[in-house]
Amino acid sequence: MTLLARIGGALGLLALAGCAPPGSDDPLESAILPGLDRLVAEGSGDLLGRRVGLITNHTGRTIGGQPAAAALIAAGVEVTRLFGPEHGVSGSAAAGEEVESGRDPETGLPVVSLYGERRSPDGTSLAGLDALVFDIQDIGVRYYTYISTLRNALTAANRAGIEFWVLDRPNPNGGDRVEGPMLDPAFRSFVGTDRLPLLHGMTVGELARLFAAREGAAVRVVPVRGLTRGTRWEETGLPWRPPSPNIPTLASALAYPGFGLFEGVMLSEGRGTETPFEVVGAPWVDAGAWIGALGGGAALPGVRFTPARFTPRRVPAAPNPRFADETSNGLRVEVIDLTAFRPVRTGLTAIEAVRRTHPGDFGWRANGDRFWLDLLLGTDRVRRGIDAGLPVADLMESEEAAVGEFLAERSRYLLYPER
Repeated sequence: MTLLARIGGALGLLALAGCAPPGSDDPLESAILPGLDRLVAEGSGDLLGRRVGLITNHTGRTIGGQPAAAALIAAGVEVTRLFGPEHGVSGSAAAGEEVESGRDPETGLPVVSLYGERRSPDGTSLAGLDALVFDIQDIGVRYYTYISTLRNALTAANRAGIEFWVLDRPNPNGGDRVEGPMLDPAFRSFVGTDRLPLLHGMTVGELARLFAAREGAAVRVVPVRGLTRGTRWEETGLPWRPPSPNIPTLASALAYPGFGLFEGVMLSEGRGTETPFEVVGAPWVDAGAWIGALGGGAALPGVRFTPARFTPRRVPAAPNPRFADETSNGLRVEVIDLTAFRPVRTGLTAIEAVRRTHPGDFGWRANGDRFWLDLLLGTDRVRRGIDAGLPVADLMESEEAAVGEFLAERSRYLLYPER
């Protein structure tokens, strides 16, 4: 039996003993080794002799920086076609911008866009393939669309009788932090692909196992070597490659689960600045009143709020930011204790406070009769509760039973041990 034929949950539990510390000169001796690097180092096994389609982008690279397609080809894998998610294979397209299919300039391979006229591979794009491999860096938030692409592709591959593989990578938001609300199926969309809490604490490999079990499908995962559920990104020694144009830093990725929710209200979420999701506000905001309503942030663990003044600009990553070229006032968000930080509760509390202190200017973003916050949260329970004057803490507590049920289900598909 080949090495990769034996890959399963046990491989995700490899001990750290004997591994060099993060930052080792030899990437293969790093304590944390992503699935792509493991596949290349340990042998491409069951992918040899097969025609492979690769779902990837600029984050699908070896520790040393080699693109996944080139690394697999060098390892003897016949990669014949690439598939790109939101932002494209290059990762440069703006959020929500449709991406055309074409050809990859690095490899010359044809590229099928999964964020244009289609959101899922179809029969034509899968024709002639024996396996479909997914290698993209996710950030662990349900409304971040890479996992929607993952789920759609897994379903399409299984329907076509094609093996589906995931080359796993760490979750920057960690594996030990889970926070609701749960997705209500009535609000399922491309920013809410399945019944998950907003902060799910799973890697893409673990999510693929969960999705596959729910659908009666099959998936093969190459786990990350040396990862534990409590491993923080800065402990991995892995290079930070911005997973999308508006997640330039780890700080923005950590703030995103809570302050990405400002997409659903009539304020700026910081797009068009150097610190998206770390600053939020509007020209009409009284920052002092807002911070005062938040009690200075003292009741919200793990985060610090300070007044911010910022001016969104039109840039390739944000061609049409809210309040472009207008000076906005608001909050600067600094995560100071990731273990204690509850991003969803914090973001919603900030929304409730600015609504309360600026009732004449605040508004919910809507498209017809659909509220964008409801799609992001996967439910309208929270928005309606805030409108009714219910405390955010009570609204979050009401989600705990459903999150508890998810945690019980999730436990069957986890690959990595507690620290």
